[in-house]
Amino acid sequence: MHILLFILFGGLLIKSGYTHFISKRKRYFAFDDRRYTEEDDFLKIERLNIKMLERVFLIMMTLTYAVALVLLFTGQESLSIWVLATVLAWQFLLSSVIDFKLYTAFHDKSHLVLSVIWIIAVVIVYVGVSRIDVF
Repeated sequence: MHILLFILFGGLLIKSGYTHFISKRKRYFAFDDRRYTEEDDFLKIERLNIKMLERVFLIMMTLTYAVALVLLFTGQESLSIWVLATVLAWQFLLSSVIDFKLYTAFHDKSHLVLSVIWIIAVVIVYVGVSRIDVF
């Protein structure tokens, strides 16, 4: 089961990296920008500097994933799952920060609600990991 989790999270990182660095269709991996169609909307989003924020979080997620892999291969499976959960927590935290930035730019309350939901999801991830037997 541990290996399957690592494969799934590796796929998440590969997809995020592909979207951030290579994809021509999609600009951001942390949110769907298709709802913003006006040129003024794109300018507002560009000013938020989301690309750089995504890059920083992608690097942090990749480094955290690498630490979790090292822990897994050194026989510390329980600790590796906790560190792997941190990769997901980084993703949720990034989504929360981006939704808050979008709220400040567009004053759409749905982004504010989503920002709070992402923070709650981070708590749920760690509570969930603490309740399962990872040994």
